[in-house]
Amino acid sequence: MDYQNRAGSKFGGGGVASASATNADRRERLRKLALETIDLDKDPYIFKNHVGSFECRLCLTVHQNDGSYLAHTQGRKHQTNLARRAAREAQLGKDRDQNLSGLSQVQVKRNVVKIGRPGY
Repeated sequence: MDYQNRAGSKFGGGGVASASATNADRRERLRKLALETIDLDKDPYIFKNHVGSFECRLCLTVHQNDGSYLAHTQGRKHQTNLARRAAREAQLGKDRDQNLSGLSQVQVKRNVVKIGRPGY
């Protein structure tokens, strides 16, 4: 049989990493990569609770470690919630601008009982 092309055939070659070891290595690489680009101290949505796990205040999700939280911040749910919040703040800002300009045009609301409406 030909053993030269099998995993671990050479001295010091080791073997094929198990699935759990591969996943742990991948998670660690992603965490280091995300920490280079994102500073957790400046993130307004991260909250460390009394148990020691991390919470995202925007999405109301709980994460066991900072790597999981960093992966969450790159995910679809968090990005969707960020876009939703930005749109809402833009809408509220536009409404505030209209309210400030409309202060001179105050309308008086009349207290008229409409026919067919109960009085209670």
